[in-house]
Amino acid sequence: MIRCTPRVLWALATILLAGATAFLVTRSTPHAPATPSAAAEDDFHHWMHEQLKLTPAQHDALDPIEKAFEKERARLRAEIAGAGRDLADAVRRGKSGAPEIDVALTRLNAAQAALQRATLAHFFAMKDHLEPAQAEKLLQWTHDSILPR
Repeated sequence: MIRCTPRVLWALATILLAGATAFLVTRSTPHAPATPSAAAEDDFHHWMHEQLKLTPAQHDALDPIEKAFEKERARLRAEIAGAGRDLADAVRRGKSGAPEIDVALTRLNAAQAALQRATLAHFFAMKDHLEPAQAEKLLQWTHDSILPR
C-alpha cells in the first residue's frame, strides 16, 4: 500500500494534470482530415464571407494566403500532436519530475505558441487586403475570439 504523504499526493496530482493535458491536446489536434478544429475553421471562413462581404478581387487575393496558412497550420498541428504523444508517453512511464515530461511540455508549449503566432500573422496578412471597415470587423472578431469565455 502506498502512503499518502504530501510528496506522493503532489506526484499523483502532477501525473494526473500532465495526463489530462496530453489527452486534451491529442483529442484537439487532427489525426484525420475532419476535426473539430477544421469545423471551427469552416465557421470562420463562413463568417468571413458572410460578414465581410468579400469582393471577388479580395477573395482572389486572400486565396494564396489561406492556402499557405493551411499548410503551415497542418505542420504545426502535427508538431503539437507529436509533442502531446511524447507527453502522454512520459506520463505513462510515471516518474514525477522526469526530464522527459519537461522536454515534452516545452515542445508542446513552443508548438502551440508557434500556431498562435502563425494564426495572428495570418489575420494581419488578410487585413492588408481588406477595406478599413472590413479590417475593423476582422480585428474585432479576432479580439473577441481571444478573450476567455
